[in-house]
Amino acid sequence: MRQFFYPESMAVFGVADNPRNLAKNIIKNSLDMGFTGKIYPVGREPGVVSGKEIITDPGSLPYGIHLAVILVPAKVVPEVLDICGKKGILHAIISTGGFKEFSHQENQVEKDVMSAASRNGIRFIGPNCIGVICTNSGLCTPFNPLRTKSFKKGPVSLIVQSGGVTSQSAYYFSEEHVGFSKIISAGNKLNMGEIDFLEYLLKDDDTEQIHMYLESIEHGSGLIRLARKSKKPIVIFKSNTTRTASEVAMSHTAALSNDDRIVDGALRQAGIVRVNNIHDMTVCAKALRLPPLKGNRLVAISLSGGFSVIQADACEKYGFQCPALPRELVDKIESFRRAGVIRISNPMDFGDVHDLKALVFTLEHCLGLKDIDGLVLSFMFEPEMVKIFGGKMGSPEQMLNLMKKMCEEHNKPIALSFFAERRYIEEFKSINTFPVFNDPVESVHALRMLRDYWRGKAV
Repeated sequence: MRQFFYPESMAVFGVADNPRNLAKNIIKNSLDMGFTGKIYPVGREPGVVSGKEIITDPGSLPYGIHLAVILVPAKVVPEVLDICGKKGILHAIISTGGFKEFSHQENQVEKDVMSAASRNGIRFIGPNCIGVICTNSGLCTPFNPLRTKSFKKGPVSLIVQSGGVTSQSAYYFSEEHVGFSKIISAGNKLNMGEIDFLEYLLKDDDTEQIHMYLESIEHGSGLIRLARKSKKPIVIFKSNTTRTASEVAMSHTAALSNDDRIVDGALRQAGIVRVNNIHDMTVCAKALRLPPLKGNRLVAISLSGGFSVIQADACEKYGFQCPALPRELVDKIESFRRAGVIRISNPMDFGDVHDLKALVFTLEHCLGLKDIDGLVLSFMFEPEMVKIFGGKMGSPEQMLNLMKKMCEEHNKPIALSFFAERRYIEEFKSINTFPVFNDPVESVHALRMLRDYWRGKAV
């Protein structure tokens, strides 16, 4: 399986030296992302793509190339697999479409592909996929042009049953400064499916979390079995839940819909977190970097009365409680107020307190309460805040390090967000030493996903 991600050499079938050819993008994407292995473009006509001459005689390919990426007409794929077999190429990505997703039933060329793969001992991803993006090796096999320079390395690997969702996931995870290690576009899953990829990623040292976008689940019992024993969090965005969607999915990746109520219950029992969109996958990835959340009792703090109200709504919406704080603690926090016009409660409007020591005191003592499981903090940031708060909390790095230190000391999560200009929020997120969420509601939602994960692991 490793050669799908770290090949030392790659043959790309279906390349042509013309602007409309898609296979040449596979070569360009990989080179742009820093792939250093040998690349052999194979096509019908001579030419040059990305500085490499097109090989028109497949028989001249060297023996033992690690990976083939195939983007030729569907009826030609079995022939290409036979060529691969003769050349000792045992791993392939079949990007070509036009199989079961096109005819809505098993067709002859699909049978021929399976036969060719079987007689040559070839394992393949696809068909009807865009293959693999691996930030550690630079391999990038999608045939659509990509801005690979924007991709960021990270601890998350994804299994995705859609080419478009693969590309968008790469951008989303990078833009949110989560990053990714590997993304696998599974396509029709004719030869290899999510179970094969999941088994590999569970053992992969570069993968700390596994996220999946699935339109169908063919081997539910295998997925549940692996999830239950997994020490790595597994997150699933399962689509194709309606009658309308099932018709589209069938023509997209030949995916059969599953009973969503059964799927939902099974995933929950297996400790798998289910999300509803790609962005929520990135939110969940950030949340899972925090210490465990093993209960529903939160303290919500904001430097704005309005955001305190927003936090309160979000906490109730996502099934959290905000217990009353001990009177002696409330009295101490109120003693830090400037005007004395805001009553301290939970959720807490901290807008009348502009003091670093007071904030640190409040965070520390709230996290130290036995009947509190976590904390939500919505912090106001402007450069002028450095003058107001001063001390070690002045720089973004120091602020995030302080949050991380408190979380680790108490083994409880702080879901942190800022209300500020977008550029300042992005600056905090880009530091990437501690998770930063886009707004208070998102931070509470993140804690709900974190709670669901740990609740599932306790079953």
